[in-house]
Amino acid sequence: MRVRCPPLGKTLQASWHGRLSAAARAVVDFARSAAAAVVAAVLVVAWLVVVAVNGFTQAWLNVLFGVTGAATFVMVFFIQHVSARKLRAVMLKLDELVRATDGADEAVVDAEHGSLDEQ
Repeated sequence: MRVRCPPLGKTLQASWHGRLSAAARAVVDFARSAAAAVVAAVLVVAWLVVVAVNGFTQAWLNVLFGVTGAATFVMVFFIQHVSARKLRAVMLKLDELVRATDGADEAVVDAEHGSLDEQ
């Protein structure tokens, strides 16, 4: 009996996608925790102390703006990924409930794929 394996490229892609998805979920879960608020407050206080000791220069403002901008940019994609994943899970569950209901209209299952007029 011969065992068929998926192409290596697809396996690696699925592996990376799963790892990145898990990392995004972990980051978003941490970001909404109380510990994240404490870490953010500590970082701001540490930044203020460093600025007070070294002097308030434009370079320190640039550091603040750069770090916060980069963090915001990355978090937008993490939050979007996790939200889309959760929405897909909810849609699958709702579709299953519609399918299990006697007398339900099958067109309702794929309503999100239709035009606004059809919805």
